[in-house]
Amino acid sequence: MTTLRRSFVPDAPPVLPNASRIGLIVFMAVATTLFSLLLLAYAMRMREPDWQPIPHPALLWWNTGALVLASIAMQRARQLTLHRAAWLVFGGVLAAVFVIGQLTAWRMLSAAGQTVAVNPSNSFLYLLTGLHGLHVLGGLAAWAVTIARLQRGDPFRTQRAIALCAIYWHFLLAVWLVLLAAMWWITPGIVAAICGPLYGAAP
Repeated sequence: MTTLRRSFVPDAPPVLPNASRIGLIVFMAVATTLFSLLLLAYAMRMREPDWQPIPHPALLWWNTGALVLASIAMQRARQLTLHRAAWLVFGGVLAAVFVIGQLTAWRMLSAAGQTVAVNPSNSFLYLLTGLHGLHVLGGLAAWAVTIARLQRGDPFRTQRAIALCAIYWHFLLAVWLVLLAAMWWITPGIVAAICGPLYGAAP
């Protein structure tokens, strides 16, 4: 009877759903919906006659490179045990470089007279890049918590936190690439070809 009872005693606590991972997935779904609606509004507003395309600074491409490298660094920190802390720090620093680069691009636009109120296209550029930058800053806050957890030496929680950081960094990169493609290549002509003319023919 003792042997039978012992056979039913679990060696480890049951594996519970990762609440942090579920929460991150829900948050990314909400953020994806938000950015999708903004891009839809961007395309629809582009069809108005007062729309004037804004010149995009070439610095945005360099910022994109920094975010790509940040995503790669986070994935390396997720996969490797050796030099994990270095890859984690590298990923966060590159993300911070991306944010600084975005602010620099804003300053370049402002110095060229392309402020937020000059044209609707300007407003959307500042809105989309600014909102994405806020999401990156939120990721950096979680990254700082992960760095502190790594220093405390809790391997299980640290590994899970690094995995979540990597997933979120990949999400940030994917969103930014979509935003960049939309701002760079979507034109009123393309929108009109897909959706039809804004105004019908006069009766």
